[in-house]
Amino acid sequence: MRTFERPIVVYSACLAGEAVRYNGGTVEDKLAKTLSNYVNVIKVCPEVAIGLGVPREKIIVYRQGPDMLLFQPATGKDLTKEMISFTEEFLDSLPEVDGFLLKSKSPSCGVSNTLHYRDPWGKEFYARGKGLFAKLVIERFPHLPVEDEGRLKNPEIRDHFLSSIFALADLRSFRPKSIKDLMNFHQRYKYFLMAHHQLKLKQMGRLVAEGSKSLEETYESYKKLFVQTIANRPSKKKHYNVILHIYGHLSSKLKEREKHHFLKLAEDYKEGKIPRTLLIELLKNWAYRFENEYLMTQTYLWPYPEELQHVYN
Repeated sequence: MRTFERPIVVYSACLAGEAVRYNGGTVEDKLAKTLSNYVNVIKVCPEVAIGLGVPREKIIVYRQGPDMLLFQPATGKDLTKEMISFTEEFLDSLPEVDGFLLKSKSPSCGVSNTLHYRDPWGKEFYARGKGLFAKLVIERFPHLPVEDEGRLKNPEIRDHFLSSIFALADLRSFRPKSIKDLMNFHQRYKYFLMAHHQLKLKQMGRLVAEGSKSLEETYESYKKLFVQTIANRPSKKKHYNVILHIYGHLSSKLKEREKHHFLKLAEDYKEGKIPRTLLIELLKNWAYRFENEYLMTQTYLWPYPEELQHVYN
C-alpha cells in the first residue's frame, strides 16, 4: 500500500469552517471536510482580506471590454485594484503549494459559475465564469490543480484533482540522491503519467535514461515536465489504454474465463456503463494475488487515500 505525503492546499476559508461568507455563514462540503484530514490547509478569504466585513453587501463581477472588474453596488465601490493587489501579495507569500480548493460561484473565488454582468450594478447578465481571485491564481499557476467544490461533484474532475495534489506532494517532498532514485520514482509513476500524456511520459523517460546532465539539472527538468504532464486530465480512452497495459502484466496468470470477464468489463467502462474503480479493484486484487511487486508500486492504482474515493458514495 502506498503511503501519502500531505499536500499543501489553499482553501477558501469558508470551506475550511470559518464564518466569513457574505451572510456570515460557512459552507458544509463533505469532500472539503474529509480532505482536510489528509492535507495541510492554508486558508484565505480574499473579500475579508481587502477589508469587507462579515456580513457584507454583495459584490459582483462585471465586464468592461476584455477586463474583469469587481464592484459593490450598494456602496458604489470599485474593488478591482484592491483585489488584484491583495492577490498578488498573497500568492507571492505562499510556500510551494500543491493546489487550490476554492468556493464555487463566488465573485472572488469561483472557478466556475460566477455570474458576470455587463454593467457594475448587476442589471444585465453577461455570462458565467471565474471570480477575480481565482482568475489571477490560474494565471499565476497554470499547471496546478485549481478547482472549486462545485466542480468537484463531477467524478472525473474530482479524481483528477485528488490524484494531482497527492502526486505533486510526492514530487515536492522527493529529494533524489542519484539518477537511480529518480528512475525509481519515474517507474512508480509510469502508468499514472501514461494516462495523462503518453508522449511526455516517453520524453521524461529519455531525460532520466540519458543522464546527459547533472542530477540537479535532470531533476529540475523532470519536475517541470511532470507538473505540465499531469495538468492534462486523462480521457476515458487514455484510462482504457492504461488499464489494458496493466492487465497485460497479469493476463498470462489468469484463467480464460477471468480474461474474458475482465475484457468485457473494460469494454463496458469504455462505453460508460461501469465506473473505472471496478476495473482498478480487480487489477489491485490480482497484483496482490500474484505478488506482482512492480504493479503494487504503481501510483496509478493507488492515486490517493481510499477514504476520499467514497466521499460521495
